[in-house]
Amino acid sequence: MTEKKRFGACILAAGFSSRMGSFKPLLPLGDKTVIERAIAVSKEAGIEDIVVVTGYNREALLPVLEKEGVEEVFNWHFEEGMFTSIQTGLAAQPPQLCGYFLMPVDCPIIQREVLQQLAESFEPDKFAVPCYHGKKGHPLLIPASLRKEILDHDGKGGLKAVTDRDFERLKRVPVETEGVVMDMDTPEAYEEIKAYLAGGCKSESLQELADGRRIFLVRHGEIQQHEEKIFLGQTDVPLSPQGIYQAKMAGRLLAQMDVRTNRIYSSDLLRASQTAKILEQRMGMERLILDKELREMNLGPWDGKFISEIRAQYPQEYEKRGKYLMAYKMGEGSENFFDLQYRVVRALIHILKKDPFQDLILVSHSGVIRAIGNNLEGKDVSEEWKPVGKGQVRIVRG
Repeated sequence: MTEKKRFGACILAAGFSSRMGSFKPLLPLGDKTVIERAIAVSKEAGIEDIVVVTGYNREALLPVLEKEGVEEVFNWHFEEGMFTSIQTGLAAQPPQLCGYFLMPVDCPIIQREVLQQLAESFEPDKFAVPCYHGKKGHPLLIPASLRKEILDHDGKGGLKAVTDRDFERLKRVPVETEGVVMDMDTPEAYEEIKAYLAGGCKSESLQELADGRRIFLVRHGEIQQHEEKIFLGQTDVPLSPQGIYQAKMAGRLLAQMDVRTNRIYSSDLLRASQTAKILEQRMGMERLILDKELREMNLGPWDGKFISEIRAQYPQEYEKRGKYLMAYKMGEGSENFFDLQYRVVRALIHILKKDPFQDLILVSHSGVIRAIGNNLEGKDVSEEWKPVGKGQVRIVRG
């Protein structure tokens, strides 16, 4: 850290670890436990004011924290959720610091360089967050000027309700370290993190895996129409008769090509899976593999609602979405274009690693095809692209 700016770290370790099935802070990761790793990286970055917020299974953590020489603060309300731990940790930190790194223990491979990048980009009236290919990660750097706003918040909507009040005061800092967006909520995610760490924290290259292969991207056919236009993300709707016809034409086209595979990968949403099944029949394919990771973007509470209804009920939010289209999220559980990009590129990497054939056929949605197509061409989802029509096929060569 710089000599002029002094920062603290709030490490959140109060949760139940219910989805993991094991107590996350004490799981081994490399030559340290998860909690030891979070403390070590904070110290390596020059942070002296380190607070670990405990709750569930506090007694198991206390010996480790005593050995590490860091302050422990118990969250008496940890059962009410993470935001209470955030408030507990911030309240325990010295108010005279410039800012505070908020570090959830289940994001265990944050690197010192990321903390330094955030510190160097620090602005006293803005939150700062690392972004990997546009996707927000951890930790969040909270300026001291906004500490009281979090402490005074009633908890409704969690921390996001505070950070999203003004889109301009959240500074997105691009980093090249995928670890900032990796968490260990589940045993499967824990295994991925261990493999990532064992591999030297290097991300797999989509371009290298796709080299010499052909990716056939097929957009699903037209859906059954609603009374008026809706926000269509993961709302499940079937094909219209026209959409069925478009799928048959796509199948006829692909059947005439020298496609070197015996399988089709598809989003599991109905409009895509119906299209894929028609292709499967037309092409005489042997396998259809449905993958929820190839779904369209999750639009949260706006998904499936009439656009006119949203515009009338949430005029300011609707305007904000138009202004910040790539990064805007509609609410709890929703995704933006960068979240979508990360999800579907990872899905494609997994498919390319295990699929033995030269060609791949992927049936999916407009946003998914945009993200995959642009990334295969070495571009970002936010960059210019030529839309693929309903029931149309685009071939991208690796």
